[in-house]
This record gives sequence, C-alpha cells and structure tokens, in this order.
Amino acid sequence: MFFSIGFFIYGKISNTSYQDVYFLPIGLGFFTLFISNIFVKLKSYFIFWIITIQQIVRYVVIPFLFITGDKLKFGSTTVNEAYAVAMMLIELLFILIAYHICTLSKEPKPQKGKLDFLPLNTVSTGLFFLFILIIATNRSFLHKLSFVWDIATYLKLKISGDLESVSPLVSIMFPVMRAYIVLYIFSLINSFKIKQGTKLMLSILIVLINATIIIGISRFSIVYASFPLILLLIYFYPVYRRKIVTYTSSFFVLILLVASLAKFSSNAKSADVGGFFKLYQLNAYFGGVANYAIGFDSYQKNQVNPFDKYYYFISDITQNIPVLSKFSNDNYKTNIKFNNHIYGAGRSRDQIVPVSVAGLYHFSMYFFYIYIFVLSILAFKFETKAYTTNSPVLFFLYIILAFGCATSMMINIGSLSATLFINLVVFIPFFTMINKLNLAK
Repeated sequence: MFFSIGFFIYGKISNTSYQDVYFLPIGLGFFTLFISNIFVKLKSYFIFWIITIQQIVRYVVIPFLFITGDKLKFGSTTVNEAYAVAMMLIELLFILIAYHICTLSKEPKPQKGKLDFLPLNTVSTGLFFLFILIIATNRSFLHKLSFVWDIATYLKLKISGDLESVSPLVSIMFPVMRAYIVLYIFSLINSFKIKQGTKLMLSILIVLINATIIIGISRFSIVYASFPLILLLIYFYPVYRRKIVTYTSSFFVLILLVASLAKFSSNAKSADVGGFFKLYQLNAYFGGVANYAIGFDSYQKNQVNPFDKYYYFISDITQNIPVLSKFSNDNYKTNIKFNNHIYGAGRSRDQIVPVSVAGLYHFSMYFFYIYIFVLSILAFKFETKAYTTNSPVLFFLYIILAFGCATSMMINIGSLSATLFINLVVFIPFFTMINKLNLAK
C-alpha cells in the first residue's frame, strides 16, 4: 500500500520545491518489510503503535497532501528539500536498528502483575495535601490553567501581557503532582464499599474531569496527563478493559475538538475543525518534511561551526531545567534560530523544532540521527520498566517517559530533556523510596 501511494504521488506531484516527497511513503514501505520478522514482538508495545501512527502521518499523509493543492504557510520554497527527505529516510533506518536492538532478547516482554492502589496512610495522605497546597498557593501558575472551553480567557491574558512569570520548578512538577492527586482519589474510591463497576465509573469521571483542565493552550497536555491514567485504570479493572477504552476514547475526541475550536477561534472568526488536517498544520505538529527543510535552511544560514555545537547542545538541553538553565544562552538555542528563520527576528519559540533538526545543530549533518536512535530505544526501555513495578506512581512516571520519548518529534528537545531529568533524577528516586517505605509498613 505504501509503495502504491509513493508511486501515485510520483505521478501527480507538481510542487517544484518538493518533488522528492514520494520517496517517503516508499521508504516507509521498505521499513515495514524489514520489521515484518519482529512484528510479533513489537505489536505488544503501545510505544510501537504511537510511533507508527506518527510515521503514517509524517511519511504518508503529509506527502500525499502535496498533490491535493494544500499550501504551506512556511517553508514553501527551499533548495534543501532533498536533504530533508534524506534526513527522514535515514531516521527510518536508525529506528529500524533500534527496533531490532529492543527485540534482541528471546524472553517475552515482562507481563504486568496486579498494580496496587496507593495505601491510604499518613505518608500518601500527607503528599496528597502537600501537592494540593503547592498548586493552590502558586497563583501565577493557576492563571495558566483553564478549562478547555475557556482557553480564550488565557489567550486574552497572554496577549495583554498580564500573566505573571511562573516558577519553572512548579511547571515541571505540576504533571506529577496532578497525577498523584488523581491516583490518591482512585485509591480513595477503591476503599468505598460499593460495586466494582461503580468504582470504575467514578474513577473514569475523575479522569475525564482532569482531562478538561488544560495548561496554557497545549492540547498535547491533555493527552500527556490522561493517557497513563487510562492505562492504569485498565490494570486496576482488567475485566472492564473494553468499556474503559470505549468511554474514554469517545470523550477525548470530543475534548480535543472543543480545545481546538477554542484555540483557533477568535472574536473575528470561528475555527474550522478541518483546518487541523491541513498540510501546514500537520507539518507543524508532526514534524513534517517542510519543517526539516526549514531546519536545514536555518542550519546553513547560521553557519554553525564545530565549536558552536557544544554551546547549542548545552543551551538546548538545560534551557527548561531549574538551576541548570543558567548555563543556557539565547544566542545558542535551536528553537530561537529555527523560528526566527520562519517568522523573522520579531517572533520566536513558536513552532516545535523536530528533534533531528536539533541534532543537526548539536552533532552536525553526519550524526543528526543520534537523538531519534537513542530516544527510540529509551521509549521501549521505559515501557518495559513500567511493567516491573507494583507502584502506580512509578508506573505513571515510566509511561510518561516512554510516551515523551516516543513523541519526541512533537516536543522541543528542551522540554523533553527537562522531563527526563526531573523524573529520572528527582521523582523516580523519591517515589521509589516512598514505595519502599510503604512496603516496609
């Protein structure tokens, strides 16, 4: 099917700046053939399916839209399209190698035993109220939170400049504190002497309420905050797996549509839901070939010499990490260079920089694929690690890390490095200690 789509695009493409995009679905076709012998192992990982969905959008849907008359807002003219296509094909090669490395073991994927609810003791209850207190007392951060149908209020505050500066530590900690509060409520519901079905429905209601709260205008934060919780409900209530998937998936589609309408609507116009499926939108959100071309253009324009790569690496990796961010320099940030190339000096930090474009700035055009290779392996390792713990908090943290690594094309490298750092260095050791303390009791 991918080969056929590629040859169909080849016969129809008329965009002179993007004549080689037909190679992308053909490349994905070969990639699919080369993983066929390990597909049985791969299909049991949810990470594999998350990566596959993104690949279909990036390597098939976006190239196909070039022949439908859809227009790009940015990157419509470039002389580096061939390099962009080559980068994406090389990425496939290294993801393929990562897949084979992750499935080398002859042992099957560890099967998850029964996850325990949080014990309702002094330690867990104390953390529950501490996290609520931290969130409630940070008013500047609370202004970034809104219900999905009221994003306009946040946008007005942002445009007017009335938003106060937010503690980066609270911003990074919030997803984990939010998840812990929900997990504690799950455990509280489980302690009620009611039917299992009723417990499940109450827990689903909590997840859905949690999903209606959005950070800023980031619709990705809805998925990020809810997906691991849905997985946890499946493990807590395995008998009701199908109901959980059906109820939550239907609701999340609705929530994301409402959030999209609220984000793209203004006083002057109403949003077009179909606008999200336009070439320029999909290219921006999924790291399409045009953003690779823009990235290569910006890399050449900025003439990054070997001595600058170290500064770009340090600035990008540390920019969102508390304390370490003092080592970050705006003159050496790929997101600023990338977005300035799109919008000019007046705007920056708007579109997501594909992780391999950051790899260009950090490792040169010969080793840009290092990030996608390492992150693909880490995604599988973190998912496997999640199945070896009996703590729902640790399960959540490892799934978040796996999900983040698997969606690295949709996240800036600075945000991803901060997520990895704060979870691996702070939260996982902390909650491992708390889990041991609870087991000892």
